[in-house]
Amino acid sequence: MTLLQDQSVTSARARRYAVILAGGSGTRLWPLSRSSMPKQLLALNGTETLLQQTVRRIAPLVDGTHVITVTHADHRFEVMGQLHAIDARLADGVLAEPMGRNTLPAIAWATARIAKETPDALIGVFPSDHAVTESEAFLDAWRRAERAADQGCIVLFGMHPTAPEIGFGYIQAGEPLEFPAGPSSAGSGIRKVVRFVEKPNLATAEGFLKQGGYHWNGGMFVFRADRFVAMLERYQPALFAALPGLAASDRLASAELYRELPEVSIDYGVLEHADNVAVVPVEMGWSDLGSWDALYQQRAKDEDGNLLQGDVVAVNSRNNLLWSEHGTLATLGLENMAVVQTRDATLVCHRDQAADLKQLVARVKEDHRHLTETHLTVARPWGSYTTLEEGHRYKIKRIVVNPGAKLSMQMHYHRSEHWVVIAGTAKIVNGEQEMFLEENQSTYIPKTHRHRLENSGKIPLQIIEIQSGPYLEEDDIVRFDDIYGRD
Repeated sequence: MTLLQDQSVTSARARRYAVILAGGSGTRLWPLSRSSMPKQLLALNGTETLLQQTVRRIAPLVDGTHVITVTHADHRFEVMGQLHAIDARLADGVLAEPMGRNTLPAIAWATARIAKETPDALIGVFPSDHAVTESEAFLDAWRRAERAADQGCIVLFGMHPTAPEIGFGYIQAGEPLEFPAGPSSAGSGIRKVVRFVEKPNLATAEGFLKQGGYHWNGGMFVFRADRFVAMLERYQPALFAALPGLAASDRLASAELYRELPEVSIDYGVLEHADNVAVVPVEMGWSDLGSWDALYQQRAKDEDGNLLQGDVVAVNSRNNLLWSEHGTLATLGLENMAVVQTRDATLVCHRDQAADLKQLVARVKEDHRHLTETHLTVARPWGSYTTLEEGHRYKIKRIVVNPGAKLSMQMHYHRSEHWVVIAGTAKIVNGEQEMFLEENQSTYIPKTHRHRLENSGKIPLQIIEIQSGPYLEEDDIVRFDDIYGRD
């Protein structure tokens, strides 16, 4: 690499930023994905979560200090923890929305923060819950998209359609985009966007594939910060007016400010109005993993065509997705089904109906709301807790506190608790007492007593908590002090 080329690469990297959208709470992968632990926070196709795979995918092109991840306040600490496990700098770039307002306000908030420091920044926006098997093709498309973005375009990634999918948006590509003469314009493959078609019917989607020139819209964009801000001023004046407040917002945005923002996607709010939208076609093994069948298509299968995850015994069973998170799942003579078993819920459906789970989840939510919101194991910034059993006036949990972490100083009006240490050493405040308990030691905490649990050791602290009282829900917590900034 020559000195001139080296300077060019350094300059490009200095201007390059990535925005990761991690605020979704999809239900199409229920019962595994729930509102408190959506699919981007799950390991669905490997040992790392989809969010972690996303940040590893972008790492070759962007510095860790140039990555902003936008998520919901409910997922803030889990997202920070997953990012910190890869690079501590990534956790510092997490922005938490107090409520979902669709994609455009999230992108605008991140862009406002970036533009304040680097007005001509080249920003790539990427979902956190998609799968890509060809990372080099993805990185090449990103580099090519930046050429058009630097000329003022918003550039979308257009995925090569392999089937007439009716659940995706389509992009019709037009004439090649012309660049100023020079080596950077050669072979870009970028084309002007003629139109967008949102989720066509089957006949229309089949026509698109036959005609050619159409691509799936994967929700990935590249643009220049100052040009994007100008588009907001033109097409979304209310959101543009809020940019100074957003740029000055802390990592947790004000609910009052966010509530006033328009609830609109970038597609409807900007792309369908703008005349400088382009598409970079790319084949990178992309999947949105938007349903159990999509996951089935993406994952490896056994000789009978079954995707097997967990403790599964399949006899005379073919072309199934069989997934067990807890216990043994056994099938006999099953074909073309999706069976997903967790500790507290089991899904059984035909694979070709797996994309239509929203109606089923809505029915479950009517009578069993908790099954759509939380798992029996719930992540917290200090660790996690698992509900082992509950009944009339009692609940039993296993609590795991990470080394160096501690719960808030708190009390309960309606329940008392009994803590038994089963591993590690617990530092405990119980009323006026402060104590250290080791394995097989316990303490009783009456209701209205202030108390706190801390792990000052080197290994995870595990305790069994037995709650008793007339009301045992999580909102019976009064916090007096919390190192994680929770109310």
